[in-house]
Amino acid sequence: MKMQESVLLRVRMVEEKNGIKYAKTDGKLYKTLRVLYSLVFIYTVGINLLFISGMLLVYGGTDKMAGILNSLISVCACTSLIIAGYVLSFFKFKLAAGILSVISEIILIPVFGTVMQDSLGVFGFTASFYWRHLIPLTILIILMTATTVIALRARLKTEKLYKKVTDNLFEIYQSRGKDLTDEDWEEFLKNFDPTDYKRLFKESERKPEE
Repeated sequence: MKMQESVLLRVRMVEEKNGIKYAKTDGKLYKTLRVLYSLVFIYTVGINLLFISGMLLVYGGTDKMAGILNSLISVCACTSLIIAGYVLSFFKFKLAAGILSVISEIILIPVFGTVMQDSLGVFGFTASFYWRHLIPLTILIILMTATTVIALRARLKTEKLYKKVTDNLFEIYQSRGKDLTDEDWEEFLKNFDPTDYKRLFKESERKPEE
């Protein structure tokens, strides 16, 4: 639903008045997590691009290319989705961004693990696998999950209180006893003064003119 800025300001005022606090996308916690995610994101994407270019330089045009082609395609696809998720996270598509990023990051762990087996294939991974891929990807998964939960929780709580405020305003709106249209209602919300709520409520208690 489209939320009017005037009503949203009233929502913030109600939250402040009643001491309602929760993590928001404009809060310090969310911003700190976003900065950390951005730093690890840059590192991970850089490592992935080096891996892709390295595989192409070493195996491109050779018979061994067929053996690593599926893994290379997976790394390219997942890296693209991680970048797409990061870009989307700056807009309203928080849930889509979180899903794209987390799923791609989870998939990359076994992909890199398979590619970076030791020579004997006994231990499964080389030592560099952990600091190049496993640890950064795990951190990205945790950070993206946390920021997505914060963004969705804040949105749900804001929408819930927004609905409550608009319901109260609609009662005032109807109490005026006038035959007003939906366009009038939207105009009423748009021009609503959130700082003068008490006066508006007192006016609604007066009997409408006959």
